[in-house]
Parts: sequence; C-alpha cells; structure tokens
Amino acid sequence: MVMLLRAYACTYLHLLLMLLPCCGLHAAQPQPPDEPRLLLQIKSVWGDPPVLASWNVSATAAHCRWPYVRCNRAGHVSGLFLANTKVSGPFPGGAIANLSSLRHIDIFNNSIADVFPTLLYHCRSLQYLNLSYNLFNGELPADIGHGLAASLTTLDLSGNEFSGTIPASLSRLQNLKFLVLDNNFFVGSIPAELGELTSLQTMYLGGNSFNAGELPPSFGKLANLSTLDARNCNLVGSIPPGIWTLKKLQELILYKNKLTGNVVMDGFAAMSLKRIDLADNNLSGIIPGIFGHLENLNGLELYKNNFSGEIPTSIGWLPSLQALSLGTNRLNGTLPSELGKHASALKYVAVDDNELTGVIPEGLCDRRRLQYFIASSNQLNGSIPAGLANCATLKALVLDSNQLSGQVPQAMTWTVLTIFTASNNLFSGEIPAGPVSSMPLLQKLNLSGNQLSGCIP
Repeated sequence: MVMLLRAYACTYLHLLLMLLPCCGLHAAQPQPPDEPRLLLQIKSVWGDPPVLASWNVSATAAHCRWPYVRCNRAGHVSGLFLANTKVSGPFPGGAIANLSSLRHIDIFNNSIADVFPTLLYHCRSLQYLNLSYNLFNGELPADIGHGLAASLTTLDLSGNEFSGTIPASLSRLQNLKFLVLDNNFFVGSIPAELGELTSLQTMYLGGNSFNAGELPPSFGKLANLSTLDARNCNLVGSIPPGIWTLKKLQELILYKNKLTGNVVMDGFAAMSLKRIDLADNNLSGIIPGIFGHLENLNGLELYKNNFSGEIPTSIGWLPSLQALSLGTNRLNGTLPSELGKHASALKYVAVDDNELTGVIPEGLCDRRRLQYFIASSNQLNGSIPAGLANCATLKALVLDSNQLSGQVPQAMTWTVLTIFTASNNLFSGEIPAGPVSSMPLLQKLNLSGNQLSGCIP
C-alpha cells in the first residue's frame, strides 16, 4: 500500500513539474501591443497628413517598413523619425506612450502645439527626445527629471514657447549628454543643479528671458562638457573661473550678456577650445595670453567689450584661426606681425574702433583665404601692403579713419571685392583707373577725406 502511494505521488509530482514550465512561460509572455493600430492613431491625431499616406490598414502587417518608423530585432517599434514632415496638431501622447519599446522620438521642425506631454513618462526605454522647433508651450512640469526615463541621453526642447522656470529636477537625469533648451521663454535663473549633470557634453540655454543672474559656478564641475552656449541670457557678474578648467570644452559662447570684470583663469586647462565668443558684454582687462596658445582655436570673438592693452602677439601664430573679431574695445599697440602667415584658413579679421597703431601686417593674405579685413577708426599708418593689394579672395576692405598714407595701389586683383572704403586717411596722388576696373563686383567705394586728385574713373 505504501509503495502504491509513493508511486502515485511520484507520478503526480512528475506531471506537476511538466505543467509548471508551461504555465510559467504563458504568464511571462505579455500580450503584444497592437502597434500598427497605435501608429494609425498617431496619424489620425495629426489629421491623416499626406506624408503618412503609406501608414494604412492594408499594410499593418508590414508596419516596421513604414516610412519614419524603425523597429528593433523583436519587431517592436523602437524609433519615430518624423523631423521636417510638416505634421501638425496636438502631441499624440496616448498612442506614443503605449509603444513600450520606444527609444527614439524626433519630431523636429513641425507644427505640434501642446503642453509638455507627461505621458512620455511611460516610455521607460526612452533615450532620445527631440521636440524642438514646434509650438509647445506652458511650463515644464516640476517633476520632469523624475518622470522621464533615467536612460535619456538627449533632451532637445529648443525653439518652442515654453515658459516658467527650468526645473531643477532635470539634474536627476544623470545619463543626459545633450540638453538643448535655447530659444524659448524661460524666466527665473539658470538652475545651479544643472552642474550635477556630470555626463553632459552639450548644453544650449541661449535666447531665453532669464532674470538677471550669474552663470552658475557649479558648471565648473561639468568635466565632460564640450559645448556651452548661453548667449543672450541676461547674465551678469563675471565668468566663473572654473569654466576655464574644463579640459574637454570646445565651444564657449556667452555672446550678448552683461558680463563684467576681467577674464580670470585659475588653473586653465581648456586647451581643446575651438571657439570663444564673449562678444557684446562689458568685460575688461587684457586679452589672456593663453588664447594665443590654443592650437585648435578657429574663432575668437571679443568685440563690443572694454578690453585694453595689446593684442597678444601669439595670436598671430595660431594655426587654426579662421575668424578674429576684436572690434569696439580699447586695444592699443600693433597688430600681430605674424597674423595671416600661419593660419591656413584665416577669412575674417575685424579690429575696428580701437586705438591700434603701426602698420597693416604684410602676410594677412599669405594663405589666400582672407575675405574680410575691417580696421576702421584706429591709428594705423603706413601704406596698403602689396600682399593685401593682391589678395584675390578679398570681399570687403574697410580702412576708414586711420593715418594710412602713400598711393592707392595701382595694380590690384580684387575681383570679388564688394566694399572698399578708406576715407579720412592720408592717401595722396591720383585716383588710379586700374583699381576700379579690376573690381567688377564693387558696390561701395569711399575714398573721401584724403589728398587724392584726378577724376573718379
């Protein structure tokens, strides 16, 4: 009897073990979402736009091959790439939130009008979210950094009509690499908490209506930052010295603020800088000599400030320089004698409205790339150098209100020049016929206020 019971128990246990895996597998398999139906809902919310005509009921079995849709290997929708498709209407948050495998949403440059869609909090695999250049409005939710997926690496909300303050909770998105919030209507201050986004590589904040405030010193902790753009942000105070310690920083754009004081650098380490734009502020003191040792620097824009002293001679040796804009300061001394000789792609030099003396560097156009030389309202002397007179790439030459002398060069190859003004100098001799005939694209010529004679050809 005991043996019979044991045999029965073993048979029952064997059957139970056979059934359990089946039950377990059945319980672990969620009902797959009807993703074609969700995509058709998105299309319907946007009024069935022609651009999505191929999203239709007859082709639901092949939705992964629909344009603007990308699926993963399991056949689930993982990306919506709808930039520049001219769709309009509200954001179809309900349908999009149910695409459970969604990692990439891009609706850049459309006409989507809505508040920030908090239904996106359900997209727990989201890595890339680009809602830029639409008609989104209202305030960002205070819990946005808690609600969006921790996996998010890109958040681009630029070019909308968002208002209110930037939520400090964004600092919770510790995987964020690209934060783009420029050209909205944000107010308040720039949250210091953004300095906790240590993975951040790019941050755009420009063109908002912030209250007057300082650039947070905490940004000096953003060790991976390569681009910081805070142009036209109503910034006051000085540039935090920690910014100059960021080894990976390549672009620093603080144009058109109200920054003051000297450019102070303690422990400068930003040797990767390619562009420095501090123009249209109230910065003072000397131009830091270290700028002349940045071998990757292609743009140095410091115009409309109160910089004084001499232009560092080392700037003339920069090999990558393309644009040098130092106008409307109080700079004195001479232009760097090596300027133009070592920069293979120098195109733009503007040093107008300063107190510069000395001659125009002979080698400005040595590399045959120079297009603009603007040096009016200084005290430059000497003549127009031969190298500049024979610069075939030159489009604008502005030399007004200096002490330049000698004759206007007879032989010039300014075939693409559109502007040549050299009024109020000390040029003498006859107005040569050659220069005018060699400038077929010339639109503006002003040689008044000199000691020239003869007739205008």
